[in-house]
Amino acid sequence: MKFVLMNVLRRKARTLFSVLGVGLGISIMVALFTISDDIINQFRQMLQTQRGDIIVSQGNVDEIESRVETRYVERLKELKGVKNVTPMIMAFLRTEGNFGQSPAILYYGITEDNPIVRHMEMVQGKPISDADPNGVVFGETAYRIVQEKLEKDKQLGIDKPLSLTDLIQSPGFAQIFGKPDNWDKLNDFQKFQWVTGRLKKLGIHPDATATETDEEYLKRTGKDPKVWLRRADETDQEYRDRTRALDTVAFPRGVDPAGDIGMKQNRLQLTVRGVCRTGVAIQDAAVYFHMRAAQLVKGMHERVDEERVLDDKGKPVRGEDGKFLVNRFPRPAMASFLVVEVNDPKDKEAIAALCTQISGDVDEFKNLRATPSSEVLDRYSEINLIEKFGWVVSIIAALAGALGVLNIMMMAVLERTREIGLMLAIGWPKSRVLLLVIAEGMVISVLGGVVGVGFGYAETLVARDYLNLDGLSGELNLERSLQALGLAFVIGFLASLYPAWRASRLTPIDALRQE
Repeated sequence: MKFVLMNVLRRKARTLFSVLGVGLGISIMVALFTISDDIINQFRQMLQTQRGDIIVSQGNVDEIESRVETRYVERLKELKGVKNVTPMIMAFLRTEGNFGQSPAILYYGITEDNPIVRHMEMVQGKPISDADPNGVVFGETAYRIVQEKLEKDKQLGIDKPLSLTDLIQSPGFAQIFGKPDNWDKLNDFQKFQWVTGRLKKLGIHPDATATETDEEYLKRTGKDPKVWLRRADETDQEYRDRTRALDTVAFPRGVDPAGDIGMKQNRLQLTVRGVCRTGVAIQDAAVYFHMRAAQLVKGMHERVDEERVLDDKGKPVRGEDGKFLVNRFPRPAMASFLVVEVNDPKDKEAIAALCTQISGDVDEFKNLRATPSSEVLDRYSEINLIEKFGWVVSIIAALAGALGVLNIMMMAVLERTREIGLMLAIGWPKSRVLLLVIAEGMVISVLGGVVGVGFGYAETLVARDYLNLDGLSGELNLERSLQALGLAFVIGFLASLYPAWRASRLTPIDALRQE
């Protein structure tokens, strides 16, 4: 071994560059797989905290796009072996810019008996409660991001109202939600219209942003909104300039002594109830609504949609009473999927039988798919694609390192031809010469592997800090590091075979004649 190391160190600069070449390829492998493994593990941990034992979703789509009627909850609870069933919404608000490290805001709709609630550690306040359907709980990362971006006088607090309008209008959220260039020139009414449109663009259903009816407003305030909408001291022109209203007769002068406009409230009145920690980065950056509030936000609430009847020319049709005719479409209450918990989570056969029963019953559970929670991620081809992509890139990078080892070993054999001939002349067997060259190549590759593991770990830390990937653990992935060292070992062996074979094929006389 001493002789091998001496030969490796004979050309220090050349050896160094070969080691770095191998190390670069290995570092790419370590960094890629560490990052991808951490991301995939985040999803696995997320499923672990929310999945129950069986996921029941719409039969022909992924869980995140699924829609399942909540009426199935009570029927599933009646099945033998089922302990509990809870509806759940998992969705995203589509943002213009990143929310923390995510290009969208993840939010959940859950009930108080959902498995995810049991995994919550409350940092402040209290968890989601069925008795408080308008209560909202923030993951600690999401809460921190929001607090940093809100103005001081509008920052969140436990038991304080949560205004989606305030979030949209806050200067700190301009990059996340967008904002028109002429924002400062808009009046209050125009800003209100823009914010309402933006909320819809984010994926929030119009019913969640709808304001009170005149009757609801009158019941809450005791004031007639048609009278109170106009300030007592405004001229007709001032009123037009402020509200862009064209008909001042419809809005006579108000009598409110405060002289402020009477804004109707949103029907959905949210209140911050708590801040939680789950230990899963993705979920710590999420927002948790009660199921009923999330259904309204997502448009999965029970309602009747109306659509005007059109004639052959596309014009609305009026009835005998002069009113437009409409078609009404009842919409049942929905969830993204249903989380089923069984009496014995270790009984895999019973779980499989339940899944077969639910998925196979075309009459009672039409178009539903039941999947054991442990198998949900396995259905996503993207997971396997990430794994395969990592191996392809790693092997390509490793081949570049292998060429470096091949090159240096070929140079070493050519430079030491007379030396090899002398070894053969004094009695070295050809097999010993073969092993010597292979050993030298493998030492270079293994050294490169060790250096590559270190570089790969450093690259992961840099990516974690520079790209703000808080979800990365920041720990050395031991399994992938060992795989990388194994790859380096194989690189050294294969890249040294041909130079070693060339060296072992030399004859003493021909080798000693070499200049």
